[in-house]
Amino acid sequence: MKTLSLLLFSLVLLGCSSTSDMYLSQTPVEVTNETISDYWVQTNNKFRFKLPIQRAIGKNEDGHVTLRFLIDSNGNTFNPEIIESAPEGMWDYAGVKALSKQNFVPAETNSSNAPVYFTQTIYFKG
Repeated sequence: MKTLSLLLFSLVLLGCSSTSDMYLSQTPVEVTNETISDYWVQTNNKFRFKLPIQRAIGKNEDGHVTLRFLIDSNGNTFNPEIIESAPEGMWDYAGVKALSKQNFVPAETNSSNAPVYFTQTIYFKG
């Protein structure tokens, strides 16, 4: 079961990064929650997606996943890395899936479309 979960997670990671080519207009900078809005604005704060059938019928706990990822110069996300998840492993797939559904547009102050590394926590209700 663990191998199957790892395989599914790997496919999600590959699927997120294979949708388009990464474009970097300059070297990415690291941003925080306080400074992300100087560079990129998320256009969709709410979105839906289906989880695998095992999640739908199982009892899930509330949880969160903290991801570090790259927003390239086109506003696409790449290279998600799980920094933390609680309960461990339960929401990893959903966190990466949620990241793939996010859309970013450059902020008015980001006229050069500077790419950034950003760390975001996504919360889930079981």
